[in-house]
Amino acid sequence: MGQVIRGKRDKVFIATKFSPENHEFPGVIRAAEGSLRRLKTEYIDLYQIHWPNPTVPIEETLRALEHLRDQGKIRHIGLSNFSAREMHVAQSKLLRGQIFSNQVEYNLFDRFIETSIMPHCLSTDALVLAYSPLDKGRTVDGDDGRQLLSTLAEKYQRTPSQIALNWLTSQPSVIAIPKAVRVEHVRQNAASTDFKLSQEDKEAIAQVCSREPAWIDPGHIRVSLAGEGNKKVYQTREEALSNTLGLSPSPTELAEFIRQGEPTKPVRLVKNDDPRDEFPYDLIEGRLRYWAWVIAFNGERPVPAYIRMGKK
Repeated sequence: MGQVIRGKRDKVFIATKFSPENHEFPGVIRAAEGSLRRLKTEYIDLYQIHWPNPTVPIEETLRALEHLRDQGKIRHIGLSNFSAREMHVAQSKLLRGQIFSNQVEYNLFDRFIETSIMPHCLSTDALVLAYSPLDKGRTVDGDDGRQLLSTLAEKYQRTPSQIALNWLTSQPSVIAIPKAVRVEHVRQNAASTDFKLSQEDKEAIAQVCSREPAWIDPGHIRVSLAGEGNKKVYQTREEALSNTLGLSPSPTELAEFIRQGEPTKPVRLVKNDDPRDEFPYDLIEGRLRYWAWVIAFNGERPVPAYIRMGKK
Protein backbone atom coordinates (compact mmCIF):
# COMPACT_ATOMS: atom_id res chain seq x y z
CA MET A 1 0.00 0.00 0.00
CA GLY A 2 2.84 2.36 0.81
CA GLN A 3 4.21 1.89 -2.70
CA VAL A 4 0.82 2.29 -4.35
CA ILE A 5 0.02 5.64 -2.72
CA ARG A 6 3.40 7.18 -3.36
CA GLY A 7 2.92 10.45 -5.22
CA LYS A 8 -0.87 10.39 -4.85
CA ARG A 9 -1.40 10.48 -1.07
CA ASP A 10 -3.79 13.43 -1.30
CA LYS A 11 -6.07 11.43 -3.61
CA VAL A 12 -6.69 8.46 -1.32
CA PHE A 13 -8.42 7.93 2.02
CA ILE A 14 -6.60 5.41 4.21
CA ALA A 15 -8.42 3.53 6.96
CA THR A 16 -6.77 0.95 9.18
CA LYS A 17 -7.25 -0.63 12.62
CA PHE A 18 -5.42 -1.82 15.69
CA SER A 19 -6.08 -5.03 17.60
CA PRO A 20 -7.54 -5.46 21.12
CA GLU A 21 -4.16 -6.41 22.60
CA ASN A 22 -2.95 -2.88 21.76
CA HIS A 23 -5.70 -0.95 23.58
CA GLU A 24 -3.47 0.43 26.34
CA PHE A 25 -2.00 3.90 25.67
CA PRO A 26 1.52 2.73 24.70
CA GLY A 27 0.07 -0.05 22.54
CA VAL A 28 -2.11 2.33 20.53
CA ILE A 29 0.82 4.65 19.89
CA ARG A 30 3.13 1.78 18.98
CA ALA A 31 0.58 0.25 16.58
CA ALA A 32 -0.06 3.59 14.88
CA GLU A 33 3.63 4.33 14.48
CA GLY A 34 4.12 0.90 12.92
CA SER A 35 1.31 1.50 10.44
CA LEU A 36 2.63 4.92 9.51
CA ARG A 37 6.08 3.47 8.95
CA ARG A 38 4.85 0.61 6.78
CA LEU A 39 2.51 2.88 4.80
CA LYS A 40 5.29 5.43 4.35
CA THR A 41 2.86 8.24 5.13
CA GLU A 42 2.69 10.99 7.72
CA TYR A 43 -0.96 10.48 8.63
CA ILE A 44 -3.84 7.98 8.60
CA ASP A 45 -7.23 9.33 7.60
CA LEU A 46 -9.29 6.95 9.76
CA TYR A 47 -7.82 4.97 12.66
CA GLN A 48 -10.21 2.40 14.07
CA ILE A 49 -10.50 0.36 17.25
CA HIS A 50 -10.90 -3.12 15.75
CA TRP A 51 -12.85 -4.69 18.62
CA PRO A 52 -13.98 -3.55 22.07
CA ASN A 53 -11.70 -4.75 24.86
CA PRO A 54 -13.41 -4.70 28.27
CA THR A 55 -10.11 -5.31 30.08
CA VAL A 56 -8.81 -1.83 29.16
CA PRO A 57 -10.80 1.32 30.05
CA ILE A 58 -12.06 2.93 26.85
CA GLU A 59 -10.90 6.28 28.22
CA GLU A 60 -7.27 5.15 28.04
CA THR A 61 -7.63 4.00 24.44
CA LEU A 62 -9.35 7.22 23.42
CA ARG A 63 -6.72 9.41 25.14
CA ALA A 64 -4.09 7.75 22.97
CA LEU A 65 -6.18 8.29 19.84
CA GLU A 66 -6.76 11.94 20.73
CA HIS A 67 -3.02 12.31 21.30
CA LEU A 68 -2.36 10.93 17.82
CA ARG A 69 -5.00 13.24 16.37
CA ASP A 70 -3.47 16.27 18.12
CA GLN A 71 -0.12 15.34 16.59
CA GLY A 72 -1.67 15.17 13.13
CA LYS A 73 -0.86 11.48 12.77
CA ILE A 74 -4.52 10.50 12.41
CA ARG A 75 -7.45 12.59 11.16
CA HIS A 76 -10.50 10.70 12.40
CA ILE A 77 -11.28 8.26 15.21
CA GLY A 78 -13.39 5.25 14.26
CA LEU A 79 -14.75 2.09 15.82
CA SER A 80 -15.32 -1.40 14.52
CA ASN A 81 -17.66 -4.11 15.82
CA PHE A 82 -19.01 -1.84 18.58
CA SER A 83 -22.60 -2.16 19.80
CA ALA A 84 -24.83 0.90 20.08
CA ARG A 85 -24.24 1.03 23.83
CA GLU A 86 -20.48 0.75 23.38
CA MET A 87 -20.60 3.52 20.78
CA HIS A 88 -22.49 5.75 23.22
CA VAL A 89 -19.94 5.11 25.95
CA ALA A 90 -17.02 5.79 23.62
CA GLN A 91 -18.53 9.06 22.43
CA SER A 92 -19.18 10.18 26.02
CA LYS A 93 -15.51 9.62 26.89
CA LEU A 94 -14.12 11.68 24.02
CA LEU A 95 -12.88 15.04 25.25
CA ARG A 96 -13.72 16.68 21.93
CA GLY A 97 -14.86 15.75 18.46
CA GLN A 98 -17.08 12.95 17.25
CA ILE A 99 -16.77 9.24 16.58
CA PHE A 100 -16.43 9.23 12.80
CA SER A 101 -17.69 5.73 11.99
CA ASN A 102 -18.41 2.18 13.08
CA GLN A 103 -17.26 -0.63 10.79
CA VAL A 104 -19.65 -3.56 11.12
CA GLU A 105 -20.86 -6.48 9.03
CA TYR A 106 -23.90 -5.62 6.94
CA ASN A 107 -25.28 -7.56 4.01
CA LEU A 108 -28.53 -9.08 2.76
CA PHE A 109 -28.02 -12.15 4.95
CA ASP A 110 -27.00 -10.37 8.15
CA ARG A 111 -28.98 -7.18 8.84
CA PHE A 112 -28.53 -7.30 12.61
CA ILE A 113 -27.16 -3.74 12.77
CA GLU A 114 -30.57 -2.35 11.78
CA THR A 115 -31.92 -3.13 15.28
CA SER A 116 -29.84 -0.60 17.22
CA ILE A 117 -26.41 0.15 15.70
CA MET A 118 -27.65 1.83 12.54
CA PRO A 119 -30.24 4.02 14.35
CA HIS A 120 -27.53 5.09 16.80
CA CYS A 121 -25.15 5.98 13.97
CA LEU A 122 -27.89 8.04 12.33
CA SER A 123 -28.62 9.91 15.54
CA THR A 124 -24.94 10.79 16.06
CA ASP A 125 -23.96 11.46 12.41
CA ALA A 126 -21.53 8.52 12.44
CA LEU A 127 -20.96 6.61 9.22
CA VAL A 128 -21.64 2.90 8.91
CA LEU A 129 -18.80 1.14 7.09
CA ALA A 130 -20.34 -2.12 5.90
CA TYR A 131 -17.78 -4.90 5.71
CA SER A 132 -18.59 -8.19 3.92
CA PRO A 133 -21.41 -6.42 2.04
CA LEU A 134 -21.56 -9.31 -0.44
CA ASP A 135 -21.39 -11.95 2.31
CA LYS A 136 -18.07 -13.37 1.14
CA GLY A 137 -19.34 -13.76 -2.42
CA ARG A 138 -22.70 -15.33 -1.59
CA THR A 139 -24.53 -12.00 -2.12
CA VAL A 140 -27.85 -13.38 -0.83
CA ASP A 141 -29.05 -16.56 0.88
CA GLY A 142 -32.15 -18.52 -0.10
CA ASP A 143 -33.94 -19.22 -3.38
CA ASP A 144 -36.42 -16.34 -3.04
CA GLY A 145 -33.66 -13.79 -2.52
CA ARG A 146 -31.57 -15.14 -5.39
CA GLN A 147 -34.56 -15.09 -7.71
CA LEU A 148 -35.44 -11.52 -6.79
CA LEU A 149 -31.89 -10.23 -7.31
CA SER A 150 -31.67 -12.09 -10.61
CA THR A 151 -34.92 -10.51 -11.79
CA LEU A 152 -33.80 -7.03 -10.74
CA ALA A 153 -30.38 -7.55 -12.32
CA GLU A 154 -32.09 -8.20 -15.65
CA LYS A 155 -34.40 -5.21 -15.16
CA TYR A 156 -31.57 -2.76 -14.46
CA GLN A 157 -28.99 -4.45 -16.71
CA ARG A 158 -26.68 -5.04 -13.77
CA THR A 159 -25.34 -8.00 -11.83
CA PRO A 160 -26.99 -9.36 -8.66
CA SER A 161 -23.97 -8.14 -6.69
CA GLN A 162 -24.44 -4.62 -8.02
CA ILE A 163 -28.12 -4.72 -7.06
CA ALA A 164 -27.17 -5.80 -3.53
CA LEU A 165 -24.49 -3.11 -3.16
CA ASN A 166 -26.85 -0.46 -4.48
CA TRP A 167 -29.52 -1.43 -1.95
CA LEU A 168 -27.02 -1.36 0.93
CA THR A 169 -25.57 2.02 0.03
CA SER A 170 -29.06 3.46 -0.44
CA GLN A 171 -29.50 3.12 3.33
CA PRO A 172 -28.71 6.35 5.20
CA SER A 173 -25.03 6.90 6.07
CA VAL A 174 -23.90 3.48 4.77
CA ILE A 175 -20.64 3.06 2.86
CA ALA A 176 -19.96 -0.47 1.61
CA ILE A 177 -16.39 -1.76 1.45
CA PRO A 178 -16.53 -4.89 -0.75
CA LYS A 179 -13.48 -7.02 -1.33
CA ALA A 180 -11.91 -6.86 -4.78
CA VAL A 181 -9.07 -9.06 -6.01
CA ARG A 182 -9.05 -7.91 -9.63
CA VAL A 183 -9.34 -4.54 -11.33
CA GLU A 184 -12.57 -5.69 -12.94
CA HIS A 185 -14.05 -6.27 -9.48
CA VAL A 186 -13.24 -2.68 -8.58
CA ARG A 187 -14.94 -1.40 -11.73
CA GLN A 188 -18.02 -3.55 -11.12
CA ASN A 189 -18.27 -2.44 -7.50
CA ALA A 190 -17.94 1.21 -8.48
CA ALA A 191 -20.66 0.82 -11.12
CA SER A 192 -23.09 -0.31 -8.42
CA THR A 193 -23.55 3.34 -7.41
CA ASP A 194 -24.37 4.89 -10.81
CA PHE A 195 -28.02 3.87 -10.96
CA LYS A 196 -31.02 4.17 -8.66
CA LEU A 197 -33.35 1.42 -7.52
CA SER A 198 -37.01 2.33 -7.42
CA GLN A 199 -38.61 2.64 -4.01
CA GLU A 200 -40.79 -0.35 -4.83
CA ASP A 201 -37.77 -2.50 -5.65
CA LYS A 202 -35.91 -1.39 -2.53
CA GLU A 203 -38.91 -2.36 -0.42
CA ALA A 204 -39.11 -5.74 -2.17
CA ILE A 205 -35.47 -6.48 -1.34
CA ALA A 206 -36.00 -5.37 2.27
CA GLN A 207 -38.97 -7.71 2.62
CA VAL A 208 -37.67 -10.78 0.81
CA CYS A 209 -34.17 -10.60 2.33
CA SER A 210 -35.37 -10.08 5.88
CA ARG A 211 -34.92 -12.73 8.54
CA GLU A 212 -35.45 -13.08 12.25
CA PRO A 213 -32.89 -15.09 14.24
CA ALA A 214 -33.85 -18.59 15.31
CA TRP A 215 -33.32 -19.64 18.92
CA ILE A 216 -31.44 -22.94 19.08
CA ASP A 217 -30.65 -25.18 22.06
CA PRO A 218 -26.83 -25.14 22.54
CA GLY A 219 -26.96 -28.91 22.97
CA HIS A 220 -28.08 -29.21 19.35
CA ILE A 221 -25.05 -27.33 18.01
CA ARG A 222 -21.71 -28.83 17.01
CA VAL A 223 -18.75 -26.43 17.07
CA SER A 224 -17.28 -27.03 13.64
CA LEU A 225 -13.54 -26.88 13.09
CA ALA A 226 -14.31 -26.01 9.48
CA GLY A 227 -15.95 -22.70 10.32
CA GLU A 228 -15.64 -19.54 8.29
CA GLY A 229 -12.20 -17.97 8.29
CA ASN A 230 -10.45 -21.08 9.66
CA LYS A 231 -9.84 -19.25 12.93
CA LYS A 232 -8.76 -20.72 16.24
CA VAL A 233 -11.66 -22.25 18.09
CA TYR A 234 -12.61 -23.79 21.42
CA GLN A 235 -14.58 -27.02 21.27
CA THR A 236 -15.60 -27.35 24.91
CA ARG A 237 -16.94 -25.02 27.59
CA GLU A 238 -13.91 -25.81 29.75
CA GLU A 239 -11.52 -24.71 26.99
CA ALA A 240 -13.49 -21.49 26.56
CA LEU A 241 -13.45 -20.79 30.30
CA SER A 242 -9.68 -21.25 30.49
CA ASN A 243 -9.11 -19.13 27.34
CA THR A 244 -5.86 -20.89 26.57
CA LEU A 245 -5.74 -19.22 23.15
CA GLY A 246 -5.61 -15.80 24.80
CA LEU A 247 -8.58 -14.40 22.90
CA SER A 248 -9.45 -10.79 23.71
CA PRO A 249 -12.08 -10.22 24.84
CA SER A 250 -12.22 -13.67 26.40
CA PRO A 251 -15.43 -15.74 26.31
CA THR A 252 -15.88 -15.04 30.05
CA GLU A 253 -15.52 -11.27 29.59
CA LEU A 254 -17.96 -11.27 26.70
CA ALA A 255 -20.36 -13.39 28.75
CA GLU A 256 -20.58 -10.63 31.34
CA PHE A 257 -21.74 -8.16 28.70
CA ILE A 258 -24.35 -10.65 27.51
CA ARG A 259 -25.66 -11.07 31.08
CA GLN A 260 -26.09 -7.30 31.27
CA GLY A 261 -28.46 -7.43 28.29
CA GLU A 262 -25.98 -6.38 25.60
CA PRO A 263 -27.58 -7.08 22.17
CA THR A 264 -25.81 -10.13 20.81
CA LYS A 265 -25.22 -10.64 17.12
CA PRO A 266 -26.61 -14.07 16.15
CA VAL A 267 -24.14 -16.84 15.43
CA ARG A 268 -24.32 -18.64 12.08
CA LEU A 269 -25.35 -22.25 11.68
CA VAL A 270 -25.77 -24.72 8.86
CA LYS A 271 -28.50 -27.32 9.30
CA ASN A 272 -27.36 -30.92 9.19
CA ASP A 273 -29.78 -32.91 7.03
CA ASP A 274 -28.67 -36.31 8.37
CA PRO A 275 -31.43 -37.39 10.80
CA ARG A 276 -29.01 -39.84 12.45
CA ASP A 277 -26.63 -37.07 13.51
CA GLU A 278 -26.96 -36.13 17.19
CA PHE A 279 -26.19 -32.50 16.29
CA PRO A 280 -28.80 -30.96 13.95
CA TYR A 281 -26.67 -27.83 13.44
CA ASP A 282 -23.03 -27.00 12.73
CA LEU A 283 -21.67 -23.71 14.07
CA ILE A 284 -19.67 -22.04 11.31
CA GLU A 285 -19.31 -18.43 12.50
CA GLY A 286 -19.48 -16.60 15.83
CA ARG A 287 -17.77 -19.23 17.94
CA LEU A 288 -16.54 -16.74 20.54
CA ARG A 289 -20.07 -15.39 20.90
CA TYR A 290 -21.42 -18.93 21.14
CA TRP A 291 -19.20 -19.87 24.06
CA ALA A 292 -19.82 -16.53 25.75
CA TRP A 293 -23.57 -17.21 25.54
CA VAL A 294 -23.14 -20.74 26.89
CA ILE A 295 -21.02 -19.42 29.78
CA ALA A 296 -23.41 -16.54 30.50
CA PHE A 297 -26.42 -18.82 30.95
CA ASN A 298 -24.76 -22.16 31.77
CA GLY A 299 -26.01 -23.61 28.51
CA GLU A 300 -29.62 -23.31 29.66
CA ARG A 301 -30.85 -20.65 27.21
CA PRO A 302 -31.25 -21.01 23.44
CA VAL A 303 -28.64 -19.23 21.31
CA PRO A 304 -29.74 -16.62 18.73
CA ALA A 305 -28.67 -17.82 15.30
CA TYR A 306 -28.97 -17.18 11.60
CA ILE A 307 -29.29 -20.46 9.73
CA ARG A 308 -27.76 -20.72 6.28
CA MET A 309 -29.56 -22.63 3.60
CA GLY A 310 -26.29 -24.31 2.64
CA LYS A 311 -22.52 -24.09 3.04
CA LYS A 312 -21.97 -22.46 -0.34
